[in-house]
Amino acid sequence: MEWSDIRIFLQVARDGTMLAASGALRMDHTTISRRISRLEEQTRVRLFDRAGRRLSLTSEGEKLLRAAERLDSIVVRDVLNLRDEGERIVGPVRIGTTEDFGAHYLAPRMAALTSAHPGIEIELVALPRSFSLAAREVDLLVSLDRPIAGDIRYKKLTDVEFGIYAGSSYFEARPRPGAMDDLAGETWCGYIKELLASPALDMLPFEETVPARYRTTSSTVQLAAVKSGYALAALPCFVASTVSGLERVLPDRAIFERSYWLAVHQDLAQYPRVRALMSAIEAEVAQDRALFRPSAVAAATAARPAATILRWLEPQNVAPDAVLPGRMAAGAVQPARARNA
Repeated sequence: MEWSDIRIFLQVARDGTMLAASGALRMDHTTISRRISRLEEQTRVRLFDRAGRRLSLTSEGEKLLRAAERLDSIVVRDVLNLRDEGERIVGPVRIGTTEDFGAHYLAPRMAALTSAHPGIEIELVALPRSFSLAAREVDLLVSLDRPIAGDIRYKKLTDVEFGIYAGSSYFEARPRPGAMDDLAGETWCGYIKELLASPALDMLPFEETVPARYRTTSSTVQLAAVKSGYALAALPCFVASTVSGLERVLPDRAIFERSYWLAVHQDLAQYPRVRALMSAIEAEVAQDRALFRPSAVAAATAARPAATILRWLEPQNVAPDAVLPGRMAAGAVQPARARNA
């Protein structure tokens, strides 16, 4: 006995005729008649008395109707419970991102990000490496690289400013540089180029001729080197501004801009907990524009032209509200499909 046959019986019993039931069931009269006959054969009882087109339930049909209605209410209730469960904003969301953004921005704000939805659990993976959304290594990705392949939905999160920083003791025994050309003669801590997590981090113009004396894969190591006073490094301003004992070098000229992108695989884009956390991250970053772009915000506040932005490695810089070819307007999430483009 199949549930589909009982469902057909239930509809016919409610409507009184097979013709009326055919509209709700989207079946023709002949199919309904055949299915009712099959159900009567399986139960070995007559379920309807026929008087022309009108049908009336027999006593056995009344019993089956009561049982069918109980089954129907259980199915409807359980389906609604499944829907409600799917719409609840609870469960884990894994975020993959850079050391800087993860440790220095997201980590102090995880409680704030989940305040509206306490059922969300954040798994924060902040490492100097790339993450695969397709392989489900992470659910959300905040990256310096704009997604260019896969069934990915993405949007620009914010531009981010980098500057040159020194520890408080670095210039005790040496003069401060007065021009950009002077920077080539300083001691640097930079990245191991062969192991760069993102090409956007390759931003020192003179490394081809004057390589960094100290090289690493970690921005945390670079920050420690700068704090110790033996090297300069290019650091994101939102990180360096929160660390005491650092001095920004040539703040009006040594300015580098990159962009953070927020991405999710399209299969997860509609999950309530994923969308809720994406929205919370966007809202948090939007109110911290001055933290990510201090020079631009200061210039706008002072009503003077912003300092010239030096882009020694051309980043994907796009105004947050600009509409790219093939990209939705701000506020929407853009799907990115691999097209070898």
